[in-house]
Amino acid sequence: MTHLHRTLPLLAALLLTPSLAVVAADNSQAIANVQAQLKTPFHQTELEQDKSRLPLKMVEFLGITPGMTIMDMGAGSGYSTEILSAAVGSKGMVYAQNNHHMETMADGKYLKQLHDRIDGAKLTNVQAVIWEMDAIPLHNQLDLVFWGNNIHDYYNSLGEAETLKILKNVYQALKPGATFAVVDHVGSAGNNNDKLHRIEPHVITELLEQAGFIEQTTSDIYHNPQDNHQLSVFDEQIMGHTDRYFVKAVKP
Repeated sequence: MTHLHRTLPLLAALLLTPSLAVVAADNSQAIANVQAQLKTPFHQTELEQDKSRLPLKMVEFLGITPGMTIMDMGAGSGYSTEILSAAVGSKGMVYAQNNHHMETMADGKYLKQLHDRIDGAKLTNVQAVIWEMDAIPLHNQLDLVFWGNNIHDYYNSLGEAETLKILKNVYQALKPGATFAVVDHVGSAGNNNDKLHRIEPHVITELLEQAGFIEQTTSDIYHNPQDNHQLSVFDEQIMGHTDRYFVKAVKP
């Protein structure tokens, strides 16, 4: 289910967006591209992740269409990169962004996995880049930025001001009318969300507003009522199945 919190005036929306029928058809093609990718021999080791990451529903909610230029922010080993790469097709492009910390984290294991994925899955439309989160060297170039399960680390360790620097840099990198999507593990007030690796949804919403984004829309595809928000996201009882908040917002 999708929920719309804030919308542009109707006339402005019509001027900014193409025909809904055309967008829906193009999104269907992106979903079909991902369906094909999920069946490739390379992807078969990811089938367990697919159950919780829900790649087809993710691409549908994001409204991805072939030919888009996208950044997978904090790409890690590149699961989302692979999905986004398939969705945008051969005429699109995906920046798989990691920061310098990832070069040494776990002795570079995650970056090696990313490059192995790019080579093994033949993701020819992916460019792996090392950019700091608040120093993305793009300006009005991206149609979509996807940031998965990572904003909590920055907010909890660096605070609001530093996290806003990151979001404002993303804002600059996006084209007018483009989408910034954030998903993260739900935290609750009164809990040690830093230790649990969680964040309260209203914090994300407020940060997006402060950074200048509008028209926030949420999806409940990652909602899990069995998660009481009391456990670390790495606890075996909930790992991979946390209750996650998924929101997309628009750069006006």
